Amino acid sequence: MSGHRFFNSMRAGLGPMIRPFLERVGPLRKLSLWALSRRHPSEVTLDGLVYQVDPRDFGVTFELHSTGTYEPFTRDACLDLLGPGMVFLDVGSHVGLYSIPAAAKVTDAGRVVAFEPHPGNRSLLEKNVLRNHADNVTVVDAAVSDSSGEMMLQVSPFNTGDHRLYRRDAGSGSGVMTRVVSIDEWCRQNNVTRVDMVKIDVQGAEARVIAGMKQMIDCSPGINIILEYTPWMLREAGDEPEELLHDLVSRGFTLSIIDEGRGTLEPSTAEEIHRACPGRSYVNVLAHHGGDA
Repeated sequence: MSGHRFFNSMRAGLGPMIRPFLERVGPLRKLSLWALSRRHPSEVTLDGLVYQVDPRDFGVTFELHSTGTYEPFTRDACLDLLGPGMVFLDVGSHVGLYSIPAAAKVTDAGRVVAFEPHPGNRSLLEKNVLRNHADNVTVVDAAVSDSSGEMMLQVSPFNTGDHRLYRRDAGSGSGVMTRVVSIDEWCRQNNVTRVDMVKIDVQGAEARVIAGMKQMIDCSPGINIILEYTPWMLREAGDEPEELLHDLVSRGFTLSIIDEGRGTLEPSTAEEIHRACPGRSYVNVLAHHGGDA
């Protein structure tokens, strides 16, 4: 088994057990973060691109340094569906591991819009955009949901990819007030008339993002959506997970599981996708509008 597949299998099994300790046991969290900061550099190279990262991060940075990559099969699936002149929305861009390579795929004739509400992540994202000369990337300092306004972004104290708009138990984290937009309203205000690809990784707010982009779906035939499907986080946001999947199917999407552990793309029903996420696990899903991808 390759390194990243072993890592993903290990994370799926151990992650739900380790998370509560890091959230609630302050001394253990501080010691763990200190150890990461001593071990991990603040810069990584991935597929020939250089990124600044937070060395005290138990999420994306930890995976990058442990395996040398991050979600390679999902990122390849995303990039393979992009081409010159396309419009790509990266909802929950983090430090740009999807946005920046996507910018090269869509070329100067296309456009990448990267939504990142957390100030620390966004600062790294903006630095990475500049360093990699991704001039066709627009960074938006906002979270995405089904309506516009302001909300408290609950900040994880140990995982920079786990900040959430909807968190039942904030644990030992803190909050930061953030602007919130819907895709439909942002696109209307910024003269975006079609979208070709959307990646959504927003820790439980995925159903709200989809609900706020129905007009854009209607005017974007052939649109592809890659989303992280995490049932327990969706429930914390007040949404029924399976309803999200059935809503996509009713709108003409075909669904596939992107299995990082096996390196496969499996056409699946809503029920099969939901059964693949027992407990506090998740899968990445490709939704293609208008038939087989």
